[in-house]
Amino acid sequence: HGMWTQVVDVQLPKRGILERASGGKKALASAAELLSHAKFPVLLNGAGVILSEGGIEASKALAERLSAPVCCNYQHNDAFPGNHPLYAGPLGYNGSKAAMKLIKQADVVLALGTRLSPFSTLPAYETEYWPDGVKLIQVDINGSRIGLTKPVDVALEGDAMLVAQDLLAQLEPDAGNAGRCEREALIAKEKAAWADELATMDHEADDAGTTWNERARAAHPDRLSARMAWRGILRQLPTDAIISTDIGNNCAVGNAYPTFEAGRKYLSPGLFGPCGYGLGSILGAKIANPNTPVVGFAGDGAFGISMNELTACGRGEWPGITFVIFRNFQWGAEKRNTTLWYEDNFVGTELNYGVEYARIAEACALKGVKVHTTEELEAELANAIEAQMERNETTFIEVVLNQELGEPFRRDAMTAPVRYIKLDPKDMA
Repeated sequence: HGMWTQVVDVQLPKRGILERASGGKKALASAAELLSHAKFPVLLNGAGVILSEGGIEASKALAERLSAPVCCNYQHNDAFPGNHPLYAGPLGYNGSKAAMKLIKQADVVLALGTRLSPFSTLPAYETEYWPDGVKLIQVDINGSRIGLTKPVDVALEGDAMLVAQDLLAQLEPDAGNAGRCEREALIAKEKAAWADELATMDHEADDAGTTWNERARAAHPDRLSARMAWRGILRQLPTDAIISTDIGNNCAVGNAYPTFEAGRKYLSPGLFGPCGYGLGSILGAKIANPNTPVVGFAGDGAFGISMNELTACGRGEWPGITFVIFRNFQWGAEKRNTTLWYEDNFVGTELNYGVEYARIAEACALKGVKVHTTEELEAELANAIEAQMERNETTFIEVVLNQELGEPFRRDAMTAPVRYIKLDPKDMA
C-alpha cells in the first residue's frame, strides 16, 4: 500500500426502517372535529398523496364521506381520479376555474400531502380564490414545510394515506351532512361550466396596455395556438398514458387539460424549474413501464437543453417513446415577462428559424414528423403511439405554433421598472 491508501475493514451498522405515522393524536382529533362541523369542506391533494402508498384511495374515501370537492396542486392532476364526481381539477396557475370557485366557498380546507406552493395558492384568471378566514389543516410528511405560505390552524406531520384514514375513522356520524346535496350539485354545475368554457378557449388575452398576443395572431393567422394543440392531443391520448411536461409557457398552458385515473401518470419538473426535464423523464418512465404508452412534451427552447439524447435513445434495447415539441421559435416564459413588464425589450428570447427538429430526429435514426394543423397533429400522434406500442418505434412530432403567450409564471414576483435616470445613446459614446 502507498502512503496515501490502505485497506481497512469497517462494520456497517444495519439501518432500521422508519415507520411512517399519521401525526399527533391531539392534532388528529382537532382536524377531525373541524371537518365534522364544516359546512363546505374542500380537499387539496398534493404530491404527497401520490407518493403515499394508498394515498389516493384513502383521500377518495374521506372525500366521499364528506361530499367534499377535491382540488389538486399545480401539475399534480393525477392526485385524484379525473372521472370522479368530486374531482374539481388543478388549483392555481393555469388550473381549473371550477376548482377555484369551489375552494372559494370553503370554510375548512384539508391540504393533504402538500407544502401549499405559490403556484397553487396565488391568484389566477384575475381571481383571488383562496377563501378568507378559512380553517386550514395542512398535512406534510416534512413538518418543516408546514405553515410556510398560509396560516395553519391544525398542523399534521404525517403520511397522507395514514392521516386520511385516521381522520375518516374519527369523523362524527353526521359529518358532511350539512349542505351535502347542494354541495354535490354545485360541484357538478361548476365543473360543467368550466368544461364548456375551456372547450372554447382558443387564444390568450392581452393585458391592458399590451398587444403581443393580438400581433402574434395577426402575424400567423394560419398557425395553431397552444390551446388548440392541447385539445387535439387530448383527443388522441390513451387514458392509461404517462405524460411528462417540461418547463415553459406552452407546457404550462397545458396544465388545464389532462386528467388521470391513477397516480404517477403526470411527470412534471415542479418548482425546481429544470429545462430539459421532459425528455429524460419520459425515457425513464418508459423503461420502468414498458407496456404503458408514454408521451413527452416540451417547448423548442427547453427541448434544446436535452436534445443531445436523440443520439442515444434509439440505440439497442432502448424502448420506443413519443415526444411532442411545441415549435414557436421563442423562449416563451421569459418572453412573456418582457411583454408584460419591459415593453417588448426582448433579450435572448428568439430561437433560430432554420432549425428543423423533426429532421434532426431523422438524422439520429428516429422518426420525425412536422405538423401544422390539428388534423395532422392528431393523425401523427395516433400513428406514433401505435408505432411505440406495436413496433417499439420512437417518434418526435414538431408542432408549429403561433407566438401567443399565456400567463406569466409569477405575476407577484415582478413589476414594471421605474426609470430614475434618463439615458441618451449619445451618453454611451
